Amino acid sequence: MLNQFAIILPEIMLAALAMCMQIVGVFYKGSARKVAVVTTMLALGLVYYLLYFIPEYELGFSDSFATSPSISLFKAKAFVLGLTLMSLLIYRDLMKISKTHLKMEFVTLVLLSTLGVFISISARDFILLFCGLELQALAGYALAAFNTKQVKSSEAGLKYFVLGALMSGLMLLGISFLYGFSGSIKYIEIRSALNGEFNIGLVIGAVFMLSAILFKLSAAPLHVWAPDVYEGAPIASVSYFAVAQKLGMLVVLIHVLDAVIGDYTPISVDLIKIVAIISMLVGALGAIMQKSLKRLMAYSSILNVGYVLVGVCLNSIEGNYAAFVYMLIYVIGAIGFFACLVALFGARSDEATFEDLKGVAAERKTIAASIAIIMFSMIGLPPLAGFFAKYYVFYNAILQGEIMLAMLGVLTSVIAAFYYLKVIKYMYFMNASKDIKIIPTNKGLFLVTVISVSFTLFFFAFARAYIL
Repeated sequence: MLNQFAIILPEIMLAALAMCMQIVGVFYKGSARKVAVVTTMLALGLVYYLLYFIPEYELGFSDSFATSPSISLFKAKAFVLGLTLMSLLIYRDLMKISKTHLKMEFVTLVLLSTLGVFISISARDFILLFCGLELQALAGYALAAFNTKQVKSSEAGLKYFVLGALMSGLMLLGISFLYGFSGSIKYIEIRSALNGEFNIGLVIGAVFMLSAILFKLSAAPLHVWAPDVYEGAPIASVSYFAVAQKLGMLVVLIHVLDAVIGDYTPISVDLIKIVAIISMLVGALGAIMQKSLKRLMAYSSILNVGYVLVGVCLNSIEGNYAAFVYMLIYVIGAIGFFACLVALFGARSDEATFEDLKGVAAERKTIAASIAIIMFSMIGLPPLAGFFAKYYVFYNAILQGEIMLAMLGVLTSVIAAFYYLKVIKYMYFMNASKDIKIIPTNKGLFLVTVISVSFTLFFFAFARAYIL
């Protein structure tokens, strides 16, 4: 029994941390910032544990929960938790700039959502997977509507909840099909049934179940929630949706495709390929006319999920690894961009548009340069990290004969360059239409930006280790 609980120690620690922070926040309201610092330190300790004190591959709780030292399990969890901490730093400094009390409810919701991601990553049966996905989703709905004083935030939370509840129902329907036609809820047993004699019930169940995961990745055509939720939700919440949750959901998708769908190529290859193509086209074309910077990042997220799915649809170890590295590079750049927005506009960052970027480079040279580096990386210019991400995904696609898919990826990258360069154009080549308020950069925002920009600039030094 002790061994059983030892393999879920990170989840226990995270759940206890979330509950303790809420209780402490109630009794020590005046010390919320200090409590947040303690939270950060404890979570960093958990990251250290995830990276260096990892048991060998083990299954527990009737083979429904797995632990492993592989990058797709614990190192993925460590990355997710690290990105979560960066999101919390953005929230803390935003509250400081806005001269608003830090709310421990936000920290608790983020930690609980991260716990849901952890459970989903390690799940090896569909009941546990559904519980993990719902835990992160329910916390996500509250985070989207967290700014109760703004109508847009409430609207974003409601849209996210309604569509999310619909997809949760669809996922349960899919799981019921899988259980009904295979007689099991365990990944490995369903895989044996699906890869055996053709069964339309299992195929329908697998498609419904995957739809819910692709919805959470904001992959087209299941992306309709993303632009409105990104625009209406507080920027601290968006930085979490677009970063930590995305990385965790990718790992869940890869696990499900590998452990459940297996070599049933109509789903593991053809279906994912169709979603990748639609996502690339919608993300590239949908962002062209956007004015809100948060909506821009929503379409950018859809586009880059399309590139990630190019790697996933290759249905190989190299393709999955390329997809993971691509997503990691993208989310680190994205969180750096959100940190720069908060450093530039403070409380106004939720409504920031291209017009607000006019003349920024003349007044805030360092932040403008950081945004420019991140944008160039997202375009895919060498030697920035984004170049290696796209190179590895498209290179593997060409090796496996998916030349048209790689060509479409390059074409949509050229289209996307238009709106990424538009950000740089407004900062460097347009005069400010109003006075730019200088906001002192807080330590947390500075740290997040430094991590993001440094990773983007110096990834080439480690590219060989990551790619080969």
